[in-house]
Amino acid sequence: MSEKKKILIIDDDMDYAQALRIVLENNGYAVDHAPNIGDGRVSMERNRPDLIVLDVMMDKHTDGFEFCYSLKHDEECRKIPILMVTAVTEKTGFKFSPETDGEYLEADDYVAKPIPVAELLSRVKKLVG
Repeated sequence: MSEKKKILIIDDDMDYAQALRIVLENNGYAVDHAPNIGDGRVSMERNRPDLIVLDVMMDKHTDGFEFCYSLKHDEECRKIPILMVTAVTEKTGFKFSPETDGEYLEADDYVAKPIPVAELLSRVKKLVG
């Protein structure tokens, strides 16, 4: 039996993170949750994930962008896929995407909150198999 793929959710919305955790665990993934970037870094050191599901706006509106950028420019972490899941466009009106803003937004995939379960699972499967 193969080992479960590990997913780290970094999101300060505890209810949303819990909902994602339940869906992912019920579909065979091992899931950890961190409510902020600092705890996310600690979790990554303790148990390297196969995928990071990352919110954009946490303590600062740019936390997710900055963390994603730092990971994609770190030799040890650059290959960990990142799925950004955020309501930033709805809350700020600022539209962005990996295609048009890829220089700064180097996430492997991006979706707006809330994401339908089937779409979440499809994107996760695409990123981690």
